Amino acid sequence: MSEENKMLTREEWIAKIRSEGKHETIRGEMIRLGFWEAPNLTDEEIEQQAKEDEEYTEVRKELLALQKESKQLKDIDFLLKEARKRRIEESKQRRAERKAQREKSQAEAKEKWKQHRETHVIHVGDGVSAGLASKETNETKLMERQLPLIRSALQLAEEMGITLSELKWLTYHRNTATINHYTRFTIPKKNGGQREISAPKAKLRTAQTWIKETILDNLTVHPAAHGFVTGKSTVDNAKHHIGKDAVVKFDLKDFFPSISFVRVRGLFESLGYSRAISTLFALICTEAPRKEVEFNGKIYYVAMKERQLPQGACTSPTITNLLCRRLDEKLTQLARDKGFTYSRYADDLTLSGNGDTLQQIGSIMNSIRNIVSFEGFVVNEEKTRVLRAGRRQRVTGIVVNEKTNLTRKDIRSFRALLHNVEQKGLEEENHKNHPYFWEYINGYVSYVQMVRPDIGQKFATQVLRIAEKYGLPIRVHAKKLG
Repeated sequence: MSEENKMLTREEWIAKIRSEGKHETIRGEMIRLGFWEAPNLTDEEIEQQAKEDEEYTEVRKELLALQKESKQLKDIDFLLKEARKRRIEESKQRRAERKAQREKSQAEAKEKWKQHRETHVIHVGDGVSAGLASKETNETKLMERQLPLIRSALQLAEEMGITLSELKWLTYHRNTATINHYTRFTIPKKNGGQREISAPKAKLRTAQTWIKETILDNLTVHPAAHGFVTGKSTVDNAKHHIGKDAVVKFDLKDFFPSISFVRVRGLFESLGYSRAISTLFALICTEAPRKEVEFNGKIYYVAMKERQLPQGACTSPTITNLLCRRLDEKLTQLARDKGFTYSRYADDLTLSGNGDTLQQIGSIMNSIRNIVSFEGFVVNEEKTRVLRAGRRQRVTGIVVNEKTNLTRKDIRSFRALLHNVEQKGLEEENHKNHPYFWEYINGYVSYVQMVRPDIGQKFATQVLRIAEKYGLPIRVHAKKLG
């Protein structure tokens, strides 16, 4: 086999194509095999053709390189798009997962908050809610005073025998409300004018009664206090000043209204209760003076002042006595230093003295005004009196010149009333249509029995006759007739 017809191996073909080029190798093979006649070219043409073939080969190589590069670029764009798409999908998935987690957390927080609201008082109105988050209780103080340990609003409601919702309803403060927890009415004052009484409705009265009986009644007031103190009366207060050369009387102006919500809350805190529980106690025991206003056919109760002790709540008297402990202590010490005797019945302050001590009346009155002002009260100067022994001396309505007594005018007037009732009947003498006229008569007889037992017993016997004659209930202690 000639050299030309020798079969090349695969590796030799690859080497030949690489050295001559693909097209040149194919053309040579076609000529060798007789499929194409080799053109009769001169050496120059052959050289030119070879040169062109070489340039073509180079261009082809460059083109192939460009195509390869273009493919690579297309692959990169594709890969970038795929990577971007994958990242977007992953981002969407992460966002969806975060959203689901956030919604789950929010749902859990909402449920937790709902449960918290069901067992706690969170807000009780503008201006009075500060401190509801303060739960710190001084249990040592409470145990020393043998007071109930109230740690939460839920426990307080349970102890009072009401629901937490009812407790929230009773304690929520609104400057403009559509409901009113008090029934308001007025009664005449002794010196003219009207005194407004705020009587709590049933639910609130239940809560106030619990506070009074469970907490306030277990606390000790100053010995100088006589008003609204179990076992003490106006007679006990007046007895301190019998037969004195001079009696000095002061009256505290707007006694109950001067006790604010903040002072009441501070009282309960001083006992050891937390700020949160003290706030609820103070809201139950105080109320803002309100004016009834009609708008668009609906009744609103508009707060005219800040919350204060209402006159008519069972808790108000004891709270004032407790808040006056420091006042009573200071005035007791002042009176003792000056040789005077001091006592207080609600808002009536009384000092009395004898002999040389009377020279200090002016000084002691100024000191009293300063102490009263420092303790957050105001002296009603219109009712300030200095009663000498030469004139009638009355303390809380009882004459004390020589003994506890009533004025002759009062005794004669009441004796005449009883006589007329016995002769003419109850209705005939009830000129002012008093709804509780018979109760008033019985009550005054009991009062006379306390001040003047000798006269009081005679009145009681007469009331017994009236009761038997007209079939009326007996409300006084008297010896039965016959």
